[in-house]
Amino acid sequence: MTTAYLKTILREIWSSKARFASILLIIFLGVAFYTGIRATGPDMSQAAKDYYHQQRLATNSVQSTMGLTKHDTRALAQHQSQIITQPVKYLDVNQLNNNRVVRVTELPKTQQLNQLRVVAGRLPKAANEIVLDNQARQLQPKLKVGTTYRIVSTKALNKKLTRQTFKIVGFVNSPTYVENASRGVTNVGKGTLDYLVYVQPKTLKQSVYSRIDVQFKNLTNVTPYSARYRRLNRQNTATLKRWLKPQAKKRQAALRASASRKLVPLQTAVTGLQAQLPANAPQLVALQGKLKAAQAQVAAIKAPTYLYSDRNDNPGYTEYHENTQRVVALSTVFPLFFIAIAALICLTTMTRMVEELRLQMGTLKALGYSNTAIGSEFLIYGGLAALIGTVLGVAFGVNFFPRFIAQAYGSMYNLPAIHVQYLWTDIWVALAIALLCTLGTALVVLRVDLRSNPTQLLQPKAPKAGQTLWLERWQGLWRRLSFNHKITLRNLFRYKQRLLMTVLGIAGCMAMMITGFGLKDSIGDISTKQFNELWHYDAVVTRSGNETSAQRRALAKSNLYRADLKLLSKQVTIQKSGVAEQTATLGVPAQTAQLQKFVVLRNRKSQRADHLNATGAVIDEKLAKLYHVKVGDRLNVKLAGQAAKPVKISAIAENYVNHFVYLSPAAYRHTFGKRPVYNANLVQFNRASEQRANGYADQLLKHAGILNVTLMSTEKKTNFKMLDSMNLVVLIFVISAGALALVVLYNLTNINVSERIRELSTIKVLGFYDGEVTMYIFRENLILTLLGIFFGCFLGDWLHAYILQTAETNALMLSPDIHPLSYVYSGLLTLAFSLLVMVLMHWKLKRVNMLDALKSVD
Repeated sequence: MTTAYLKTILREIWSSKARFASILLIIFLGVAFYTGIRATGPDMSQAAKDYYHQQRLATNSVQSTMGLTKHDTRALAQHQSQIITQPVKYLDVNQLNNNRVVRVTELPKTQQLNQLRVVAGRLPKAANEIVLDNQARQLQPKLKVGTTYRIVSTKALNKKLTRQTFKIVGFVNSPTYVENASRGVTNVGKGTLDYLVYVQPKTLKQSVYSRIDVQFKNLTNVTPYSARYRRLNRQNTATLKRWLKPQAKKRQAALRASASRKLVPLQTAVTGLQAQLPANAPQLVALQGKLKAAQAQVAAIKAPTYLYSDRNDNPGYTEYHENTQRVVALSTVFPLFFIAIAALICLTTMTRMVEELRLQMGTLKALGYSNTAIGSEFLIYGGLAALIGTVLGVAFGVNFFPRFIAQAYGSMYNLPAIHVQYLWTDIWVALAIALLCTLGTALVVLRVDLRSNPTQLLQPKAPKAGQTLWLERWQGLWRRLSFNHKITLRNLFRYKQRLLMTVLGIAGCMAMMITGFGLKDSIGDISTKQFNELWHYDAVVTRSGNETSAQRRALAKSNLYRADLKLLSKQVTIQKSGVAEQTATLGVPAQTAQLQKFVVLRNRKSQRADHLNATGAVIDEKLAKLYHVKVGDRLNVKLAGQAAKPVKISAIAENYVNHFVYLSPAAYRHTFGKRPVYNANLVQFNRASEQRANGYADQLLKHAGILNVTLMSTEKKTNFKMLDSMNLVVLIFVISAGALALVVLYNLTNINVSERIRELSTIKVLGFYDGEVTMYIFRENLILTLLGIFFGCFLGDWLHAYILQTAETNALMLSPDIHPLSYVYSGLLTLAFSLLVMVLMHWKLKRVNMLDALKSVD
């Protein structure tokens, strides 16, 4: 390649800056979106892996129904070559002074496992110092480093603490709880933990451990969530069970021996009385009866049950992985739209470039240049645009999209910031696709012209022949059309490739904007539908047992109170092999007929009301999707401390937040074999401010037996604060789709004008004004834009439904409806881009040199 020819190529790039920039920009957008979204899932997974490894997250945990002793720790200490262990003491407390359920956990002297990450302040050093879970700052903003923290509960629980007043010295995050909202379930208060607090050893008076955390060394360098990790974890759990299996009988024997020792004085007294009194003496008979009852109690002491769990049972651990997989799923859909549209536009652009340079190609051929040398101009032109676009796209996409999306998820999880990584496989794939879009399309277009001889190339290409339209046969309509409208319709169908490319390009961009706005609708509708249409209560009052008359008076005496419904409310777990365990709220109303006044159970599609029956349960729609069950199937429901029971599903009801299982009292007795204890009330208020509602809750908590008051206004604020961050992800879709739509419209319109510059110059010479010449093009663009908007609506519906299916979390169902205004906004944006492009084209058409454009090459 000569220097002169290289200069010719550079001049061509400079003289067609707009076309070169449009190809580069399309490649940039496609590559940035592809590499950025593709890197987000792995980046999020790597952040979790590094965090778990750094904080030494336990792989397994062991609990017992009777607590764990030093004999259990010694049994595990025999296997120190394979495991690291850390016994933990904790106490779940229902706070009566702040309406929160907290877990008070003693910190070990040396944190070998589950090391806390300090967010603010430091770890405690003195007995009166305490650190709080960082979630506490979200729930109780008044808590700060240096302030006093008091643990106030029932007298029985208060006695289990050596002190109740502490100084807050820091806030921490635990690797055990990576999810912000959930801290697991408990058997006190409302049934779920709000946050954790960590104290120095010897703060709790417990003689046994609550849990032993275990880390198997063979999993230290194994990637979490991988198939190998799951396989080794199953083996490790089986090994752990085998090691501790003998301990159950030993603990039973020890408990019986301890209880028997307490009976020694009683046995001695019986023996002494037998020597002094006759066998039928009332005093002796009574004492003997007491001894037999005590001995029966000793004999009835059962072996404790050991409970084994792993990381999958930690709130948020499994869901975080599922969210990363959802991002991976998204990365296979959206980038395809960008790549497909980029390929279409590049094909059109390179086709036009080849047609424009036919004269130059013929000249070079006549001068003796080879086909390779002639074609190299187009390959260098397209390859340079692809290469620069790819480099810029990778640099922007890999550094922007993962951080942006991870920040959106950051409100849901307390993991550290991610570190971006360059996935070279995806980068090479993106480069290959970019080169295919430019070089591949150039070669496809060149294959015909390079075979032509110089004489053919030096002749202008014959304009595309017109044809009779089917509309022309509709004489009644055709005769009423103006000349300009007839020309517009003929030109549309004359250039079918341009018609197809424009409609497909705009439809793709329209679909992505609809999906973006639709996601905003789906997220925003949850609050309205859940708290306004489905839940018609303002507070949940949780009690220790059945309602007393004093509690009834306290509940109803306030002028804030309007009505209430008694029900059994418990946290249950739903289990099925192959599906992540879910936590649900079991509700059993005392009066099933009154339930619909407080909770609307209805089919989402038909809006038909669902009712409780004597044998089946009503479950939420998301739960049914997760476990792939339908009406008539059975679902395993497990109450705390009991075996799972199969429950028949009688209806599947609309719901968006968390999971529920509703049973009638008869169905509850049929399933669990006992009568329900109505330990909660759903309460409706008269119109009330947040201040009055909090005052009502505080007054209720002063009464004995009332454990917790959950205000729905607080729940609404807490639950949907994290959803606000999802608007950032929506913004990505809308801006990216809008940018692509603008580039597509500009590029195609620019090509359209370039292709028909002689035609436009001709009508300008014939006396058309500048505005009329612009309208000559704009009418066609407007029709194509409207067609793209029309087909984009259907494509957007499909894409939105797919995104919802992949983007939902386990405890959340997004509303599947798209608001009509979202279609309007998307359409108006697309039309606005079309108008903007035509304004730019108007200025270009005004500067057209008609004499140069009409010069003949004959």
